[in-house]
Amino acid sequence: MIRFLHSADWQLGARFTQFGGHGARLREARLETLRRMASEAVRLEVDFVCIAGDLFEDNQVADRLVADAFAILASSRVPTYILPGNHDPISGPDCVWNRPVARHPPVGVHILRNVGVTEVGHDAVLVASPLSQKHSTSDPSLALVAASAAVPAGRIRIGITHGSPAIASLHQENDFPIALDAASRAGLEFLGIGHWHNWLEGLDGGRILMPGTPEPDRFTNDAAGRVALVEIASAGALPRITPVPVATLDWKLIELDLFDTAATAASAAARLDALLPRAEATVLRIRLTGAVDPSGHAAVKAAMGPRIGRFPIHQVVDETRLAPGQADWIHLRSGHPLLAEVLSDIDRLEVLATGVAPPGEVPSGEGTTASDLTPIGARELLAGVQMDLSSLRPEHLAAMRHLLFQHLPEDAR
Repeated sequence: MIRFLHSADWQLGARFTQFGGHGARLREARLETLRRMASEAVRLEVDFVCIAGDLFEDNQVADRLVADAFAILASSRVPTYILPGNHDPISGPDCVWNRPVARHPPVGVHILRNVGVTEVGHDAVLVASPLSQKHSTSDPSLALVAASAAVPAGRIRIGITHGSPAIASLHQENDFPIALDAASRAGLEFLGIGHWHNWLEGLDGGRILMPGTPEPDRFTNDAAGRVALVEIASAGALPRITPVPVATLDWKLIELDLFDTAATAASAAARLDALLPRAEATVLRIRLTGAVDPSGHAAVKAAMGPRIGRFPIHQVVDETRLAPGQADWIHLRSGHPLLAEVLSDIDRLEVLATGVAPPGEVPSGEGTTASDLTPIGARELLAGVQMDLSSLRPEHLAAMRHLLFQHLPEDAR
């Protein structure tokens, strides 16, 4: 029987520039999660830990980070085997693995620099195929076939490499495509791979596992935040795989369609309230969509306002399309005629750029409105002013409208 933890895609040192000054907190969270995995290795009494690529974000990470990561792994006193991936390939004298800090790691930390076989105890071997470049059309698991064939019969063969399972429509040709029967092809009891950031199991009869990133790094990875406990009873046996939660932060996405603003405001408040107990440990993104009048938009933002501030790391992605209703248009034209004309011009611009009239438009009754423009008329207008609007997208126009309404007096909103 052999028991080990399998993980991948830590990407320590990731910059998270989209979160501004909070990037440092997100980077520290990944080190906290590494400590959690080290503690789990001790608690579960595993024989070793393997990391199937991308321990680091790239080959430019600081030596201090490398030393800190190795110290955390060594603190468990459980042997740890690290494979270079496509983010941190073993690709020359300046790569992270060839620096002095990695040439002389702490006791118990091992770098799998070459294709080959490593004894890991209990009649088990680790068969590795590291990456030496960022992109390739070659299957890195092919190298495991010959290496595994040299292992005497009766040993438990555990493979480790990095790349994309060759699932139609889900992988790119130059992204290290791994055959879906790679484990059985190489005579392996188990093949641990890394690269994608969500948990993926069940390939090759249950012998291939992609554990995903142990610390989530995007809002779409709802199956991330775990490492895998793998147990193999004997040569030829199927692995038993158990997910082990280790994530430090929760990444939560709340999507709100502002079609019914009263219901949306209530829903936003309830969903935020449910997350408040872990606000300090939550990375929050709220995405607003739909066409909405200015007052309804303000009501939803007001309902969220007091709660959002409780989440230290949060984003509001506002993709709504401000669409004044008929009463709003009447008020704007009487009290703010210049603004009304600018908004009508933005509507016309949207038709010119997209060929589609925006929702909620109310014609002014004067001149050419957005809905009056036919495709032929739009082309003639563009040709007349020699204007190329091919790069102008609806979200750009939505931002224009939001900016206008943000600077309006309260009576015009």
